[in-house]
Amino acid sequence: MKKIISIVFCLLLFCSCADRQQSDSCPVLRVSLEQQEVSMKDLFGRLEVIPLETSDSCLLVFPDKVLCANGRYEVFDHKRYALFLFDENGRFIRQVGRRGQGLGEYREVYDVAHDSRNGNICLLSPFWEMFVYDAEGRFLKRLQLPEKSNYQAVMDYGDYFVTWTLPMTNEECGISVISKDSLQCVREYWHGNSNLMSLYPRAFHLYGEELYFFRPFQREVYRLGLDSMQVGYQWDFGSDNYSIEDFGFSLKEKGDGQERDGLIKKLQESTIPYFFQENSQNGKYYYAQLIFGFSPLVGHYNIFYRKSDDKSFFFRETTEGVTLKPVYFCDDFLLSLASYEDMEAYKHVLDEQEFAKLKGRTEEDNPFLVKCYFK
Repeated sequence: MKKIISIVFCLLLFCSCADRQQSDSCPVLRVSLEQQEVSMKDLFGRLEVIPLETSDSCLLVFPDKVLCANGRYEVFDHKRYALFLFDENGRFIRQVGRRGQGLGEYREVYDVAHDSRNGNICLLSPFWEMFVYDAEGRFLKRLQLPEKSNYQAVMDYGDYFVTWTLPMTNEECGISVISKDSLQCVREYWHGNSNLMSLYPRAFHLYGEELYFFRPFQREVYRLGLDSMQVGYQWDFGSDNYSIEDFGFSLKEKGDGQERDGLIKKLQESTIPYFFQENSQNGKYYYAQLIFGFSPLVGHYNIFYRKSDDKSFFFRETTEGVTLKPVYFCDDFLLSLASYEDMEAYKHVLDEQEFAKLKGRTEEDNPFLVKCYFK
């Protein structure tokens, strides 16, 4: 049966140089949103292909997150509500978690994290629960989390889990810091209009020991701690900056039942020009994804902002025709998800040995990963 791979990732690279400024001890990343020609060679020194095995046991439908751990690639599928483990060569190992009513089974899970204290795999259910498996995927236990409206995302943070939920009221907080020992919430942050918060639930990224948080319609990226939340850095797009409040939406208070439909319409019509889908960073780059026109295919752009010299790159695809779809970001490399349709473009940037790994693949196969090592 034919596999349909839905990929909701897009890339936005800021083109043009920008001067990083300091505002109230917070870095301001000044970038122009005019496209420039960017080659894969401008960013990456080496590319490696990981062709994910395809079988009835591991057909991927909506892979939207990858973890690298224990010499494996761990692919979370948001539509199959499970984690799929592949070895370093892309061979399928096993599935972790499944829908059902038996032991270790669940209705839905929305995110995954590794517990840094013991290496366990933790699958987050929106219904106030976490399902815990050992590193080999054996079910261990089911944890009851503090009652929240709708758990969406989780990040490991030492002795704590930090979660993101979609508040039902203006008074409910979206961020919860939960003790791994007591499973009680020890700190909460972020009141706001939930209609503006639901477009992209993966709100966190780690850089070193620091945890960061962003929202789709704000240029500020916040640094979280146990005692406070403050702006860690912010983007400045000059004349392309906007405030969502200029379009009649409150950041603090939820509107009527038609507000979300109105928001989507303004995005589709490009009345609201763009929103953030991702923020991350490593030692070399600040990184962001923007979506223009609410388009799942042609509206995705990436920003790479180089820390060493404040040079930025902004583009939808590279000069070789490659459309990056990052699903993992670390100091040494990023992992980009690619499908059969992307093979022609990758033919121009992969060496002969790496491209040979894709021989015989068809449009019904699972996607493949491209490991892009930063220069």
